[in-house]
This record gives sequence, C-alpha cells and structure tokens, in this order.
Amino acid sequence: MRNQINRITNVYRKEYSKLSIYLCFFPILFLPTCAGKDLKLQGEPNRLSELPYYGAGFQVSASRIEKEDFDEIRKDLKNELASRVPKDRVEKWKEVSSINDSEGIYILFQIVPETRVLPEFLEFQFSLNDKPSEKIWNYYIQTFTARVRNYRFSALPFYGAFGYPYQTVPPGVYPSGTILYDSDVITTTEHIYRFLVRFPKDALVLNSSNKNFFQVVTPTKSILRFEYYVK
Repeated sequence: MRNQINRITNVYRKEYSKLSIYLCFFPILFLPTCAGKDLKLQGEPNRLSELPYYGAGFQVSASRIEKEDFDEIRKDLKNELASRVPKDRVEKWKEVSSINDSEGIYILFQIVPETRVLPEFLEFQFSLNDKPSEKIWNYYIQTFTARVRNYRFSALPFYGAFGYPYQTVPPGVYPSGTILYDSDVITTTEHIYRFLVRFPKDALVLNSSNKNFFQVVTPTKSILRFEYYVK
C-alpha cells in the first residue's frame, strides 16, 4: 500500500506549507542590521582572491551600530569570551561590559562563508574615510535553520490487472479518496564571523556633498568598500 501511495503522489498537486524554525547555537544569534542601518557594498565580492577559502556562496555585509544595538552585542561578545577563556578574561569581560556608543563610531562587519575557515583567512583591516580603526572585537556565531515541508495528497485505490495499464479509479468516476499527509525536514547551517569595529568620531565627513566609505582589506589585500550614509 505504501508503494502505491508513493506512485500516485505526483498525480496530484502538492501543497506546501513552510515553517521556519530558527535555533541558534552558542553564542546567541543577533542580527542588529535592519533597514536604514545597512551599508551599501560597492561592486561584487565574487572576485576576491580568497574565494577558494570562503566558498562560492559566501556573503559579506556591514551595518551601522547604534545605541539600541549594544545590549545584544555585549551578550554575544561575552558568550564568545566565555567560550575561549583567555588569560586576561576578567579584564576583557569588564571591557566588553563597558562598550557604548559614546566612545566612537561603531560598524559591524560580517562574513558568512560556506564552511568554518582558518584564523589566517579572517585577518581583516578596517578603515573609515582612510582613518584606521581604534579597536576591533571579533566573534563567531553558528545558526541552525530547520524548514518543515508538508505534503497533502489523496490515497486512491488502483484498478486493473497485472501487466495491463491501470487506472486510479474506474472510467467516468470522479476521483476521491482519503487525504493523507507526509512531511520532511530540510536543515541548513550557517557559520557567521562578525567584527565590531570602532572608529574615532571625527572619522566621518558630515558635509552632505561628500560620501563616507568604510573599507575592508582582506588577508590577500583585496578591498571591499561600503558607502556609509550619515543620518
């Protein structure tokens, strides 16, 4: 009976209902980027020399960090600190606890490679309008996404003799049958590397006629440029 059901599954239109469940592993996922905070990438990153390291499907983004974002960012940084446990962990914990928007301009740079990568491939340099960064905090996040896909179909009896063409119902009879459901689960994992970068407050050009650019230099000296919009 199960084989018969499988054979007729494609006869009827499948109706899909998708449920996205976001389960975040250590540390807790936080996405501070939203409309109005994202920096616009100039060009395409798919020509980077690091492409073999990050994979063809890697993604990069940058966003402006504001006062309301710091609570969650501090939590992520503390989770990262607790996972590494460096020798100066107490001092770093105090430093993370005191991060706030009054100290400078903060930008969050993010790269999502296809797999985890070696530390050597994450040695980025940052500048804002050619002024180097004052401080960088980096941390790693892994996210797990599960999508449940449901199938709805009718289980109909088969009519016909062995070796002859069969029909799901006798000729002239409108098909009907028991409605059955089946489902499967599709899972994906993302490896996210984030860099909280601080610049001095005088790094921005406030004159509206001039553009501000956030620049990222990769380990192989490729350049990513993002346009920074002043509010």
